[in-house]
Amino acid sequence: MLNKPPVLFPDTAAWAVDYLDDAIDARGESYCTGVTVATKVPAQMPARLVTVRDDGGPDGSTVTKTCSLGLNVYAATDADCSDLARMVAALMRAAPDDGPITAHLNASGPYPVPEQSGKPHLYLSADLLVSGSAL
Repeated sequence: MLNKPPVLFPDTAAWAVDYLDDAIDARGESYCTGVTVATKVPAQMPARLVTVRDDGGPDGSTVTKTCSLGLNVYAATDADCSDLARMVAALMRAAPDDGPITAHLNASGPYPVPEQSGKPHLYLSADLLVSGSAL
């Protein structure tokens, strides 16, 4: 017999891809146009790309857990990459109360990442509190 009900947590990376894709697309800044948001780098590198990785996190309570998201931002120029990364950070801070996200807990970055291709690349992370659903 279970002491507590099983809880199903959402696919937070998929949620973040949908959330960021819609939120970036709604922006009017030039560096927010033509941005691809995905969970991995596509075979053909787009001009502007944001990738999302779910790095997991500890349970918070019976129906919540912390989720650390790793976000990589690529763009054609250093300025566009910096602007887009700062926009992604701002949008992640604004995520609470969007779907399963109940709080923005912490953030880190953006930090430069050396890229063999020479393409500007920045990394940031966001820790979010996520609600699950009791089964």
